[in-house]
Amino acid sequence: MATPVEPSLPRRSVPPPAAPLRLGLLLYPGCMPAGLFAAADMARAAGLRVQRPVVQTLWVGADLQPVPTWQGPALAPTAALAGADVDAVLVPGLWLSSTNGLAAQLQQLAPVVRALAALPRRTQVWSYCAGVLLAAASGRLRGRGATATWWLRAALEQQFGAVRWRFDESLVQDGAATTAAGANGHLPLMLHALGARIAPEALADLQALLMLPRPRATHPAFAGHDLMATADADLRRAMLWVQRSPAAKLRLPALADALGVSPRTLARRVQAHTGLPAAQWMRRIKLRQVSEALCDTPRPLKRIAEDLGFASEAGLHRAFRQATGQTPLAYRMAHGRG
Repeated sequence: MATPVEPSLPRRSVPPPAAPLRLGLLLYPGCMPAGLFAAADMARAAGLRVQRPVVQTLWVGADLQPVPTWQGPALAPTAALAGADVDAVLVPGLWLSSTNGLAAQLQQLAPVVRALAALPRRTQVWSYCAGVLLAAASGRLRGRGATATWWLRAALEQQFGAVRWRFDESLVQDGAATTAAGANGHLPLMLHALGARIAPEALADLQALLMLPRPRATHPAFAGHDLMATADADLRRAMLWVQRSPAAKLRLPALADALGVSPRTLARRVQAHTGLPAAQWMRRIKLRQVSEALCDTPRPLKRIAEDLGFASEAGLHRAFRQATGQTPLAYRMAHGRG
């Protein structure tokens, strides 16, 4: 008698879109265009890999005048943003040495902000690093969840209080707005977009073969717990759920219910893909968020515990030391940005 096979998590199919996504690469004075060139390379490589157009890129600006980039050449847009027939616009970062003078900086970029604000509401706006400033100033993030580079946190919270900031997440999609943290934020944005349009094995090839920026070395305890390094789409959905849930309220039945599967099925799937029991896997995801907050922000451990929903600072301290062999303070001194 055949042994019944445990059903796996339902896999989302990736039907080819009726037409390729038209992505506007936004040029504006002082922007850092390296991420735009990398995004264009990824779009072209994806099309070559699957032998069909996936993303078509178009260089756009507030007008057609050549745009001086940061410490680089002036680049000429192919189309003005107002007349460009695009599905999404990618807003790159700009060079900022501090958060002083943000209002003056935005005033200089007022034509670009107005052009973003005037886009049809259905047009997606993707932004990363300090480019999130322009998206927020245009009103495209009002009432939506968003993230940004860690050191902009205080200024963004003060100036754009109507945005639901989620700084502990590296990528946030909310409706037509998608934001990413970090100077290389174009990478998770493009992987997120391509992941919905090409098969997982094709996406894995792009990650493995393209000359993409590599993340900094992580502690062995957190290896394999990075959202964008997880090839399984269902586990990525599970990781997002865990990241957005308070640590003290993480329960396997609740996660299984959110995914529409049984706790037993989910536990087996997690064990097979990660080698960890599901409860330990969820704790590691939250502790990775702690490690990123320790490295990238000056927040005290008590504040980090509160932000990520741990029951107590002492409990977090104990769990972190057990997972890494280091106290949170020692970890920050060894791995922090300084």
